[in-house]
Amino acid sequence: MEEQHNPQPEPSITPQTGLLKFLCVLTFIGSGLALFAYFIIGAFYNIFLSADMGALGEDEKELIKMMLSAGRTFFLLSAFLYCISLYGAIMMWKLRKTGFHLYTTAQIILLILPLVFIHGFRMPFATILVTVVFIFGYATFLKSMK
Repeated sequence: MEEQHNPQPEPSITPQTGLLKFLCVLTFIGSGLALFAYFIIGAFYNIFLSADMGALGEDEKELIKMMLSAGRTFFLLSAFLYCISLYGAIMMWKLRKTGFHLYTTAQIILLILPLVFIHGFRMPFATILVTVVFIFGYATFLKSMK
């Protein structure tokens, strides 16, 4: 009896790109939610300014006031940058190197933006750490990208 040799099809997700896909999914979630939130706040900025914050604690009220002090432009520009970040992740999902550069540029500008628009804003270390981890995580896959 002759033994048939059926080659196994290559999996579409290799162990190498599995982590890349995982990072992309996390970016889709994070940047997608941020895009939605910043766009809504920017689009309905005047409503947020006049909203009653009576049920909130003092710390929450101060944080919201500080964020809203940035103005509508800050929120719309942030939404645009999160859109670019999301597009960069989509391109990296497709193994396009340009996506890494779009994502990285958008994320670095997103770190700088609050410092420019919000007087007295101090960037939380966790925000910087998460951004750096994702950028270095994506950078490890640059050789796999075209």
